[in-house]
Amino acid sequence: MEKRYLVGVLLLLSMAAVLIWGVPGASDRNSQPHSAADADHTGLEQPAEPGLTGSTRYDHYRQRAQALGPAPASLVGTQVDGNLQVTADGDLLINPAIRQVFDYFLTALGQESLDDIRARLAGHLADQLPPKAAQQAWKLYEQYMGLREAMEQLPEHDGSVAAMRAAIRQRHDMQQACLGPEVADAFYGLDMTYDRYMIERQALLEDEGLAAEQRDRQLTNLEQNLPQGMQKMLNDTRAPVWLEQRTQALREQGASAAEIRALREQTFGAQAVERFEALEQQRQDWEERYGEYRKQRQQLINSGLSHTDQQVALARLQQQLFEDKELARVQALDRINTQTR
Repeated sequence: MEKRYLVGVLLLLSMAAVLIWGVPGASDRNSQPHSAADADHTGLEQPAEPGLTGSTRYDHYRQRAQALGPAPASLVGTQVDGNLQVTADGDLLINPAIRQVFDYFLTALGQESLDDIRARLAGHLADQLPPKAAQQAWKLYEQYMGLREAMEQLPEHDGSVAAMRAAIRQRHDMQQACLGPEVADAFYGLDMTYDRYMIERQALLEDEGLAAEQRDRQLTNLEQNLPQGMQKMLNDTRAPVWLEQRTQALREQGASAAEIRALREQTFGAQAVERFEALEQQRQDWEERYGEYRKQRQQLINSGLSHTDQQVALARLQQQLFEDKELARVQALDRINTQTR
């Protein structure tokens, strides 16, 4: 594993040598801009037009943005994630919002071509940033795409703690080499912190030499060392599970609807409780309709009708009880129930 890790790092560092143009930041704000020839070293993301350099690629896609048609369906009615900002010197301010902007446009992959996505991004950069910062953001985009492609080529690990630790080190080294420490931390710092937390948590859970009290104490200490925002995220993630368990316990004890609502309001607030109860009503409605459907479906199966007539009647029953968007779920549940009988 360590040998594979070292070979992978050396290979990826060599890739980084052609990826890195220089990240905008404190280290290069007083230096002269790269020439067009020097800028054309992203390597992994090939330009649609051969011969274009880094700066002219940006100009090419910025101009192409003016001729684009309507946005793909997944982006219609949405706002771009991430607020791009500049420093007092007019440089791109390095923060997590940059990656959020890139990922927002990349969600349209599969709905339109990568060239159109590049054009939409270039047009957005031109609209939101002064020219120098927009060029800096474009460089980061090309480095980011090269890094994404390289990380997709990483081999799968076997799920062991040792293998996961090695994979984390490998990704971290790639990110630092391709983007530089400042940008890598802004883009991936929280992801890396969370991944390391989950790996160390798994290591504690698998450590058979720990007594239950020791394990619980170390798990608590591990979580308390996380940033406050991440601790809140974990607590928020666990809260619905805890609330569901507590609600079920109260119902079994004969608690009233008012008592259950009070518990929910105490946990999430009044507005959230209204949404929660609406979802609960939808779930109850679904369960009642699906239960009725299962009963009538079984009656059709036992009716003696031919297979063709059964399928016609079943399709009619589904249309009567469910909306079109629910049919895929119904059919999937039917397959599961058939396989497990």
